[in-house]
Parts: sequence; structure tokens; C-alpha cells
Amino acid sequence: MSRVREEARSPLGLTAIAPPVVTCALAGLLVLADLAGTVVMAAAVLLVQLVLAASPSPAGRTRAPVHAPKALPIALSGLVAAVVTLAPSVVAGAEGTVATAAASVDSGSLAGVGIALPVLVLAALLGQLRRPAPRPDVVPALGEVVVTGTVALMATGWLAAAVSPVGRPAVVVAAVVTVIVVVADRAGRMRPVAHVWALALSALSGIVLASLEGADAVVGGVAAVAIGGAVIAGSSVGRRWRPLPPSRWAVEATAPIALAGPVVFVAALIWAGI
Repeated sequence: MSRVREEARSPLGLTAIAPPVVTCALAGLLVLADLAGTVVMAAAVLLVQLVLAASPSPAGRTRAPVHAPKALPIALSGLVAAVVTLAPSVVAGAEGTVATAAASVDSGSLAGVGIALPVLVLAALLGQLRRPAPRPDVVPALGEVVVTGTVALMATGWLAAAVSPVGRPAVVVAAVVTVIVVVADRAGRMRPVAHVWALALSALSGIVLASLEGADAVVGGVAAVAIGGAVIAGSSVGRRWRPLPPSRWAVEATAPIALAGPVVFVAALIWAGI
């Protein structure tokens, strides 16, 4: 099948426009969810992860897509990560252990991602064991679920940032930076120049919002640039995920948000002076 016919099969039929539109829409959704509350924010992050789970599987030895169901493993692991992020006391330890005040988590944490990874791997393995023998392409299928799920779990950083001391400003800055960088990323051959201007505009937005919130303006600008760099990396990952757009649209739309997650969380903590 030719490249033109393959691109015509892309969702919405808009291989060049749909991914950035979806990315900007999801970034805006995260801001609105943060305004609504932490539970709604957790649901929005889970939606981002499920969009990523919709990415088509790669071809196996027979050139047919490998059997790699991703929705259930990613949903389960994402739910575990969200629960631990919102209620870190669930992993306080066995009976007899003592959690001191200094060890308590009151500013968000990415510990839930580490706990959710084994859940992801186990769910992916069980999904393969349910297949009838001889189970061709088990290794590529497992790799597809685990790698995609790991990228999806990185989006938990947005939720962790939302429950940190400067959650709302950090999420707003991250969403604004994401939109700026994603739009600049469509510049084609002028992409490097567009990235420079996008990072400069991102720094300006971070400085302005930090000043409005009474935080250190320089720290706000540096944090915004770091988030912009993560979004650029996510966009690059999305473009290289599969050879043709129909096979990578979900990753191309969500990878910028997912890869920015841990950076958003760290930037929020630095911004708060923690």
C-alpha cells in the first residue's frame, strides 16, 4: 500500500493537523481539570493515558499487527499511579513501621509510577498468557505494551504537580508552554528556528506567571524552558514512533504531554522552593 493511501487511513484523515490539535486540546483539558479538583485532574490524566493506549500495534513477522492489547494494562497501572499519588499513605509500610512527619508526603510524589510499573508488566504478561498457543510475536507484543505503558505513566507527573504547593500555576505554565512548542513544532524545515523562538516565548510566559504568583521570576523562566525542552523531546518521539502517520497518531498527540510530566512535577517543586 502506498504512503498516500496509508496516510488517507489516518484517523480524521488529517495526518498533519490532528495530532497537534489533540495535544493542545488535552493540555487545555488538564488546566480545566486542575481547576475542578484533584480527582477530576486524575481522570484527565487517565484520559491522556488511554489516548496513548489507542496507538496501533506494530507489524509482526507475518506483517500483521501483533496482538498487544494496551488499554487494560495502561488503565490499571495508570489508576494505581493516580491512587498512590493522591493518597501516598497507602504505601506507608507494614504494621510496626513508623512514618515520621519528615517522611510524610504533602507536596505530590512520583512514587506511584514506580509502584505502577510492575502492575503494567504483570497485566501485559497476563494478556499474552490468555492467547491460545503457539502465541507468535510474544516478545514484540510485550515490548509494545510495556514501552507504551511506561510513556503513558510519565503523564502522572501532571497529577503530582497539581497536588504540589504551586500546583495550579505550574500546570497552567506547562499547558501554555506545551501549546506554544507544539505549534512551533509544525514549522517543518524551519523547526530548529521555531523551537528557539518557542523556548524564548515559553521563558517569557514562565517569568510573567511567576511574577504574578509572587515566585522567583528567574526560576519560573528556567522551569518553563525545561518543560519546553521535554515537550520538544516528546514531539520528536512521536514523529519517530512509526514510519507512517496512521500508526503513530496517538503517540504523536500524547507523547509531548507524557514526557513533560516528570519535568512539570520537578519544576513545580523547584518553583515552590522545595
